[in-house]
Amino acid sequence: MRRTDESENADVWGPRVLALGGGVAVGAGQFARTDNPQASGQVPAPVTLAPPLYLRSAQRPLRGRDELLGQLESALSPAGDRRVHVLAGMGGGGKTALALELAHRKTVQGHRVWWVDGRQSAGLEAGLRAVALQTGAAEKELRDGSAADVLWQHLSHLDQPWLLVVDGVDDLAVLDGPRRLIDGTGWVRPDTRGLGSVLVTTRDRTHRRWGGSAVLHEVHSLSDDAIDHATRILLDAGALGAEEDARRLAERLGGLPLALRLVGTYLAEARNMPFRAPDTPATFASYLEALDRNQRLDPKNVIRQTWAMSVDLMEKRGEPLARPLLELIATFANAPVPYTLLLTPQTLADAGDLSGLDGPRLWRLLAGLESLGLIDLAPLPKDVAGSVPALRVHPLVRDAGSNSSALGTAIRIVCSAAFAAETGTPETPVFWDHWRLLQPHALDLFHRATTAGLPDSVIEDAASAAGLAARHLQSRGLYQPARVEFEAILAARRELLGDTHPDTLITRHELAAVLSNQGELTQARAELEVILSIRRELLGDTHPDTLITRHELAAVLSNQGELTQARAEFEVILSIRRELLGDTHPDTLITRHELAAVLSNQGELTQARAELEVILSIRRELLGDTHPDTLITRHELAAVLSNQGELTQARAELEVILSIERELLGDTHPDTLITRHELAAVLSNQGELTQARAEFEVILAVQRELLGDTHPDTQASRARLALLGLPPR
Repeated sequence: MRRTDESENADVWGPRVLALGGGVAVGAGQFARTDNPQASGQVPAPVTLAPPLYLRSAQRPLRGRDELLGQLESALSPAGDRRVHVLAGMGGGGKTALALELAHRKTVQGHRVWWVDGRQSAGLEAGLRAVALQTGAAEKELRDGSAADVLWQHLSHLDQPWLLVVDGVDDLAVLDGPRRLIDGTGWVRPDTRGLGSVLVTTRDRTHRRWGGSAVLHEVHSLSDDAIDHATRILLDAGALGAEEDARRLAERLGGLPLALRLVGTYLAEARNMPFRAPDTPATFASYLEALDRNQRLDPKNVIRQTWAMSVDLMEKRGEPLARPLLELIATFANAPVPYTLLLTPQTLADAGDLSGLDGPRLWRLLAGLESLGLIDLAPLPKDVAGSVPALRVHPLVRDAGSNSSALGTAIRIVCSAAFAAETGTPETPVFWDHWRLLQPHALDLFHRATTAGLPDSVIEDAASAAGLAARHLQSRGLYQPARVEFEAILAARRELLGDTHPDTLITRHELAAVLSNQGELTQARAELEVILSIRRELLGDTHPDTLITRHELAAVLSNQGELTQARAEFEVILSIRRELLGDTHPDTLITRHELAAVLSNQGELTQARAELEVILSIRRELLGDTHPDTLITRHELAAVLSNQGELTQARAELEVILSIERELLGDTHPDTLITRHELAAVLSNQGELTQARAEFEVILAVQRELLGDTHPDTQASRARLALLGLPPR
């Protein structure tokens, strides 16, 4: 376990590394406290699988899709084409509206319908795991096997017709899962044996990337022969003007459903606006005249013009801040925007014209933008009432409103939100719902900041927020993505601040820790030795930052098997921390724990056990029984019990720890895998070889995929199978 620099107030649910010799899990670094001990045992809110049928409207029905709807209804019936069906087309073309109409019809027919958001891999996997549970899969099945295989085993045996919709998949890699979409073995597959169907919406129309197990249905704009339907979309909104003018406007908009919806919504709002200014377009004809002042006909430009006129309307309503607020929203990443974290009076305190907004006024502005169709403030479903609400913006609307001058403001806002107390630390599982939403914005803004010619102070703010986002990736066991981000942050800080600036050293230290996570101990050690040399020269040998680097370096030495040197260093660090902080300070306890782990690995089990029992008693009293710090001490103590031959007691404790870690971290997090490994080792020592072998093989398969074949944890699982005399199958 590791803990990052105290100057950052950082807390990390850190990695553990397995000892190859006896299968004992030992500390790889410091396991730190969280800022909210009581919260750490809570569970993030579940995902929702309900189709967002609130987006449908009886007053504004789906137009121009009857033929395609008929084809799809037939194909998605139990007697239809069993392949995966894909709605593919340009942004704004109405793919999601089509999928919603099909979801509605199947629901009315008594089919089970699930709706999964496919824009991000984490949300997609969480949604599909939830589907598996609703089809009758047990938690144990999902833990012990391939979740995708378990999902399809249960889906294919349902005795009720069903429809699974995966919406917004533009990166097809998210559908691969542990295997490959193109082979029909990914997360979505044909249901060749059952009563179900799969429908995916995407902008990717490349047939070869979907493979033979999918059939693509292209969704085109409502132009040419379908222009009458496009005209009806405008007329449905209740706007003013002649039908012929509506038809000409629909042609001018290229029959793009998103543009038609936005324009129709705008005109309906303008119609109901009293005392309109003379230059306010309020009819089909006047809107067309406004569009025709710009001769570019590409869809993005049409959306841009529509966007501008909608914002003009809000300004004429007396809302001059609608424009800067929408431009700010469009500056964030193309991902859900957690507005209760990013758009608050506190985060907007330095946002120029927006700085004076209070909560009610902010909400009125957001509601006004939604009324014009520019953003979507979807109601939060009841089954995720504890989640962070997020607004959505269509990518084309976002592109239309993007304003580079708002980039610096967006960076300051994300930085403010990232360091706010209520956001929590990125390593604490109860706050992962916050960080899952903040992470894409922090990283996207940082990468844009480095090429936008912004002031150094703004780039440094972006780097600080990105550092927290990278720590969140690290805490979830996503080591390679975290490493890539830390490397980018380090390059920016070296250029801005120099190689020995405290903030640069912090990032170097974090990168070294990720290298250690990945099992690249030699490289991590070399970097930590350089950092330690600089910190000793700048800060002295007993400064808290120096001690942190000394501690991390000692942990790497321990993992390299240099136990005598690691023990000597931990003993020195412990002596200093006891003198400076006292015997029960969290930092002192961290070092006491690591020293006890080294004693255990040196075979001094009685001494190690006695020390761990004392540490555990203190941590239970201060933090509670399920706090991460308490859990790591419980784990280390269970390992010592196992090595002392007290297998029944060790097994019982590891089973409790594993249950808690599965709930907090998930089944494939590296820390969870280490506990599973340790428990399997105990099963082996108890003679339950078949069960132990099965568990080691599952662990090994996951570790190979997540960590690579040469990672120490992977090698430890291979070694345990070898000790059983059973090579991995």
